[in-house]
Amino acid sequence: MSATRPSWEQLNAYVDGELSVSDAATVARALADDKLLAEAVATLSRLKASTQEGIEPFALASTRPRVRPWRRVAVAASVAAVLIVATVASLVPQMTPAAPPAWLAGAWQVHDTWAQEEIASPPAPVDSGVVLATSYRFGPQIFLPDLSDARLTLSSLEIVALPDVRGEALHIGYLGNRGCQVSLIVTPESGDMPADLVRYDRGAGRGYAWRSGEHGYLLLAEGMDEARLALLAETLHRATLELRPFDPDTRTALRESRERSIPCLS
Repeated sequence: MSATRPSWEQLNAYVDGELSVSDAATVARALADDKLLAEAVATLSRLKASTQEGIEPFALASTRPRVRPWRRVAVAASVAAVLIVATVASLVPQMTPAAPPAWLAGAWQVHDTWAQEEIASPPAPVDSGVVLATSYRFGPQIFLPDLSDARLTLSSLEIVALPDVRGEALHIGYLGNRGCQVSLIVTPESGDMPADLVRYDRGAGRGYAWRSGEHGYLLLAEGMDEARLALLAETLHRATLELRPFDPDTRTALRESRERSIPCLS
């Protein structure tokens, strides 16, 4: 192997444990010298592990068809989680524009289409090579979150196009085991997306939009517990700004929020 940055094929083999001892050591040295790459590989390893667990049948069986348009942990962390969930929804600015921005309408179209496809056929695990290739394609500053603590499993990675957004956007689909379908869409430019976290409502659906650096982010779900989705949005907003994995308190809050919430109403 060369001394240059490892290719996504090499990283894929590294994550899968398929490299020789010497090649694995070379990749490990590269990761030691590149903090962003090391964090990305750690996240991708967790994503792969979560997809291998599979998705329980309830995720599809409980979903009704839609019209297709387009620490002291036990005490301190638990109390903090309750306070976060109770307040996040009220702190995030809400916008109900008469006509939604073109990029928001396009994002809902992408979400609705993916959700219908997931209903029609059981999802297959996303190959770690696809995740790594996508990460390389969009650069080290993109954030691909592992939401397994929220019991949301990576189900889809797809290149999409959004109105009023130049270049390719990335749709990341997550499925829960109680009917939840969550979309995270990352755009290559922030455009006119809000600088800070803003909520947009669409009937039973809620979307959150924000920008971080050169990228725009949209989080979409329909029929999901409002406080749970608000916590997810705030967690992802902070993570995309910091570009680092969730801390233990955040992971605890995600788990407890899911346990307290009702199943998604799709």
